[in-house]
Amino acid sequence: MDYAYRYGDRSRLYLNATNRCANRCTFCIRDRVVDFGAAELWGDIEPDFSMLQNAVLQHGNLEEFKEFIWCGYGEPTFRLDLITEAAAWLRSRGASLRMNTNGQACLIHDRDVLPELGGAVDVVSVSLNAPNVERYLELCRPDPEAFPDPGKIRETPEIVWAAMIDFLRRAPEYFSQVQASIVGFSLSPSEIKQSRELVASMGIKKFRIR
Repeated sequence: MDYAYRYGDRSRLYLNATNRCANRCTFCIRDRVVDFGAAELWGDIEPDFSMLQNAVLQHGNLEEFKEFIWCGYGEPTFRLDLITEAAAWLRSRGASLRMNTNGQACLIHDRDVLPELGGAVDVVSVSLNAPNVERYLELCRPDPEAFPDPGKIRETPEIVWAAMIDFLRRAPEYFSQVQASIVGFSLSPSEIKQSRELVASMGIKKFRIR
């Protein structure tokens, strides 16, 4: 399992901290391929801070990178501990920190973790993926066993959507930039339009179709 990998811009380094995810999205490529580009992203051992440092430095010195991105074959906020511990070191030569997330962190940790993430990440991209709760549950298929109270998720899976929307709505208070994204081929043109309007209604200006 590669804990750090490059993709595209050589001044950006992606950080793969976990394979755990609370969703089983119908469109996710991790169910079909082991690696991504030259990186092998599946593995059994999650990195501690020292392991992450070694992985990063194998790609170059810190000053070579303008941005580090928490993004791999899992939901990075499962590793809130690592994200917060590594922040000062990763930023120490001027790089910014970005995170791609499903927006379920507060539900995963059963508490409000936005203040902690806001102190450890500069830019966040939240996977909205649907214009409404019904399509979200159909496409993203939250896994009850990934949350502290599986029974509650089985009974009311809608709270996963609600948690993501709450995270997205409050994110601008904690991060310098916020983006919402969808997977274009999984939605109809009208659903894409509805998703864009939903994001705009929350005052978020950045909207990406992946």
